[in-house]
Amino acid sequence: MPMYQGRDDPYSVLPRSEALLGGEDQETRRLSGVLHQQAETHSPGSSWARWTSNGMGDVQLEVRYELYTATAGASGRAVAAAWLDDRIAHAEEHFVKVVEVPRLGDAAVETWTVAGYEVSVRSGNATVHLTYGAYGVRSGTDEQKQLQRTARRVAALAVEEIEEANARTS
Repeated sequence: MPMYQGRDDPYSVLPRSEALLGGEDQETRRLSGVLHQQAETHSPGSSWARWTSNGMGDVQLEVRYELYTATAGASGRAVAAAWLDDRIAHAEEHFVKVVEVPRLGDAAVETWTVAGYEVSVRSGNATVHLTYGAYGVRSGTDEQKQLQRTARRVAALAVEEIEEANARTS
């Protein structure tokens, strides 16, 4: 069995996911005025943060970054791709419609659930999983479209944050 050295794994560090709402982007600045950090955890291979509004959960955002490194049998990029395939298979198995999101990382999909939008992104050997929802938003409304746009924007910012963190270390 070949030993993968991670030559095709572009990322070696993860930023802290809780820093995502601290940027200069207008969309996230608006969110940071509504949401308050509820919990977070960070390690070299994973970072997770959750924000809610007023501690009541009317609006919630959860972001998880994962960094995959090469193993004896696969590159980190291949493991991250398998993770995204598993997310898609799990959603489809439960009859949840999965939609590809163009121009977001190497591959991205989203689903609309009762909890809101879930966006799963693979970029190199890193993945981002984001859930963004608001209580009482109904399907087919302008509010749902705004949730979708915001979830996609925040996911794109998360990918940019991972790319920038790795550009600083190289």
